[in-house]
Amino acid sequence: MLKITLTPEQEQFLQAQLKTGKYNNPQEVISKAFKLLEKENKTELLANIPASASAKKILTEKIKEFRDNLENTQNQPLNPEREKLSREVKELFDKTQSIPGIGDITEEEIAAEIEA
Repeated sequence: MLKITLTPEQEQFLQAQLKTGKYNNPQEVISKAFKLLEKENKTELLANIPASASAKKILTEKIKEFRDNLENTQNQPLNPEREKLSREVKELFDKTQSIPGIGDITEEEIAAEIEA
């Protein structure tokens, strides 16, 4: 485990973030900061791609659109059709795993059977 010492300004900022109620503890604030830093680093990688300015702009917009869509879909419940399908697939999986001998089949055996 790594221990760090915050500057007074960093500690003050951390406390201000906790007071907003958005975060339950300092770890959540730090985790969010790391996620944002990771995003920033990935965006900087785009700047190093040898391409025209318009291609970089389009790529950056597409990545932002993808991330926004990903965040939006992660925070939404499954629609009823997908939820039903997910439940049915899980039930089918559970049924097949309960058949004697099926649970013991390896991935290699499955792959060999598919190729045959």
